[in-house]
Amino acid sequence: MSSPRILVVDDEADLRELLEITLVRMGLDVDSAETLREARAFLKENSYALVLTDMRLPDGLGLELVREVTASSKSTPIAVVTAFGSADNAVVALKAGAFDYVSKPVVLDQLRIMVQSALRLSAP
Repeated sequence: MSSPRILVVDDEADLRELLEITLVRMGLDVDSAETLREARAFLKENSYALVLTDMRLPDGLGLELVREVTASSKSTPIAVVTAFGSADNAVVALKAGAFDYVSKPVVLDQLRIMVQSALRLSAP
C-alpha cells in the first residue's frame, strides 16, 4: 500500500523544504509547488490526503486553491499556512472551506498533529 500523498504549496523554498522533510519523516509522500499554477497542475494529476497552501503566492491567493479544492468533488482536507496570522484571516480561510490554519513560523509539533488529524479525515 502506498503512503498518503501531501501537496505543499509555498513560494518560500526554505519553508517548503522544511515541510517536505517533516512530512517525509512522518512516512508520507510529498509533492511541492511554488505557485498556484503548479499546484493546480499537481491537483489535476494526483489525489492528495492533504493540501497545505500558503495564503499569499506569487500568482494569487491560497484561498483560491482552498475554494477550488473544496468545490471539487474531492474530500481533500486543505490547510492554510501563513505569515499573516490573524483571527480575521483564520475566519476567512475556514469559511472558504479550509480544514485548518497554521501561522508562520510553523511549530512542527503542531503541524504534525494537524497532519495526523487531516489524514484521519481523508482515510477511506
